[in-house]
Amino acid sequence: MHRIILLARLLLSAVMLASSLLATSQETILLPAGKKLSFNGMFVPNIPDGYRQVSDNGVFKTQYEIGRVGDEVREINNFRLFEDNKLCFVIQNLPGSDLLVSNSGVVAVFDTRFHFRNELTLHFYDKHGRSLRSETLQYASLFGFSPKGGFFCVGTGNGFLVIDLNAGNIFEFDRCNQFAFSPDESILATASEGIVNLFRHFEPAGQFQTDFFFPRGLAVSGHDNLISVCDKHTLITFTVYEQEVVYTQQLDGNKAYRDLMYSGHYLLAGIHEKQSGISEGVLQKTDRKGAIISEKVESEKRFRHFQDHNKEMHQTESYDSIPWPFIPFDQMHTVWNYYEQHMGNGVDTWSYLHQGLDLITPIDEPTYAVQAGWVKCVLTLGGDAYWRVAISPEQVAGYSDGWLYAHLVQGSIQVEVGDYVEVHDYLGDIIYWSDDWGHIHFVEIRDQGLIWYYDDDEWGINFNPLLALTPNDDTIAPVIETFSAFSKFGFLTHGSNSEFQAAGDLSGNIDIIARISDFHHESPWELPAFETFYQFKKASDGTVVFPRSLGRKLNHAYSQYSSSFYQDYAPLIYFKDENHLPPAWMSESRNYYQVLTRNNGDILINLEEINLYFATTDFYDDHYWLVVEAWDEVGNMSIDSQMVYFNNGITNKIHIPSLTSRASHAYPNPANNELFIRFFVDDAISFGELRIMSPLTLHSENVEIGNVRQGWNTLRIDLQNYHQGVYFYSFGGQHNYSGKFVVVW
Repeated sequence: MHRIILLARLLLSAVMLASSLLATSQETILLPAGKKLSFNGMFVPNIPDGYRQVSDNGVFKTQYEIGRVGDEVREINNFRLFEDNKLCFVIQNLPGSDLLVSNSGVVAVFDTRFHFRNELTLHFYDKHGRSLRSETLQYASLFGFSPKGGFFCVGTGNGFLVIDLNAGNIFEFDRCNQFAFSPDESILATASEGIVNLFRHFEPAGQFQTDFFFPRGLAVSGHDNLISVCDKHTLITFTVYEQEVVYTQQLDGNKAYRDLMYSGHYLLAGIHEKQSGISEGVLQKTDRKGAIISEKVESEKRFRHFQDHNKEMHQTESYDSIPWPFIPFDQMHTVWNYYEQHMGNGVDTWSYLHQGLDLITPIDEPTYAVQAGWVKCVLTLGGDAYWRVAISPEQVAGYSDGWLYAHLVQGSIQVEVGDYVEVHDYLGDIIYWSDDWGHIHFVEIRDQGLIWYYDDDEWGINFNPLLALTPNDDTIAPVIETFSAFSKFGFLTHGSNSEFQAAGDLSGNIDIIARISDFHHESPWELPAFETFYQFKKASDGTVVFPRSLGRKLNHAYSQYSSSFYQDYAPLIYFKDENHLPPAWMSESRNYYQVLTRNNGDILINLEEINLYFATTDFYDDHYWLVVEAWDEVGNMSIDSQMVYFNNGITNKIHIPSLTSRASHAYPNPANNELFIRFFVDDAISFGELRIMSPLTLHSENVEIGNVRQGWNTLRIDLQNYHQGVYFYSFGGQHNYSGKFVVVW
């Protein structure tokens, strides 16, 4: 009997323990397998080790490698989709730069190749790797699957779209900030400023008014006929069909709502609590009547916090100085891509101008505000890798300027629209861009409104950030490289695609092209020159015949942040054809063929300047020095030159045709005290002249040859009054230049 009682007690204890464990399990396991609460209060993917992306239900996972990367484009190679760890399919080269996976295994691929014209193409594949459809959209900035994966939602410049991946329909709605489905996908809710719109099977089903300036979270219950919406400090829950308020909740202090989700009969609120140097994600569980069942910290991050937000400001090129957005704030960081850099991945079919400054960082590098102000936007332009924040010092409904920080980890972003930040406030972490490093896309933009939406042509860019970032200790001058094996500079017949002229025989209208590169401080990436100038001097006496003129200054303002303008404007600054390609993305060694003559002389830029050129017919036939300068943004400069001949049959003097420089030789070369030049003439004459010129030392001299004989002659040059440098020499009025020599001391 005692044994039976003991067994019964043990059995009862086991049942009670199991019930307790089940209850504990039910209390703690609230989020879907593929979700977790981040330290900023956002529900983000819970990605197992060894995988890249995961569906919300945790069933589907992905693996892939990142290949070559550009400013906003990267290659996804050897893509694999798994269902419950079983391989579904493999695609060697996925046509996009980022992706999302649905609970049904549908993969949405973000093709950002033509981001510079506001264009995003979405490619959809089912779980067997079969292509479902592709859609090309403009100004896309809001994305997500429905719970069952049958619909994909995207916000665009034309409003909010729901793409039916099975039937092929596209449902169009007004623009919104948030959207949410019921679990069975019968109810769709969209939230925007001051309003929540309800749809049943995509037909209007009601409307609920709020006073929310910017709704932060939205969720639809599958069991209790409830919808919840929140802004920073207020949460409202109301009924789906009656639109009657069930309960409201308020937060105060350092707590702020960031995200909402229903789990069974419970509402889960992601709350962000931030203190000095600590960011915490708090999970709050509420029942259907608004009673808070539990509230606990799910994750946290400690970061460096700066109490002293004051920073001494000074003007540089009329721009307020700003610190660098990473620690240390007073130290230069690696520049990867430059402002208005030529981009095109090494192909001649298309190219564009880079719209900002790219700085290389370690993965998960903390990013800090460079200027105090109000957060104007927090959004993504194409998946997890494209989240960005913009902050303006002015909170006005009209136009204002603000700094844009792009490529942040969504689960790290510390701010939301309407928040205020100080200088050196922690904003978030940089996401991985390649497998080894990340980068920030950094630029000051201009837009209007208390909220900056990416749905129109209002995002403009203002100026080159390197003119404001302080300090800028770059000491490396640009390098003027040789354009080709035959010429220091390129002389393109204006209006032709690839008809180049020889420097010694220029005629008509030409485009002058200089191959110039620069390195910024310790960066290994080759960049274009910030500013270029050119002029022409008469070879005989150094007289300036065409004044020092601006080629281009890479500091243009644009009325649009990302548009086809960048593709159209690229040929004004850079030349490209099949033999002179725009730089490859991942090559540290890059070629920039900067056009000097497609500019009317000012610092502005307009498309009509594509018709400008240099007219050699404005000058007499003669030898001239083309002198080119290249500057960086802090004043380091290089200068180089080439002798050319204009040959249009326009002359004001008589040439001496019998004296030729068919052959010549200068020795010793280099020389320091004296130089001998041997030259060959066809016929003996009584008079001739040798011209010596250095555009660098500004030395110009005419040396009388005197009596010569037919055949070879030798002329001695005294170098005592010559400075160290490179010198060019030519004979008489002939069309071809003879050679050069170097003086060293």
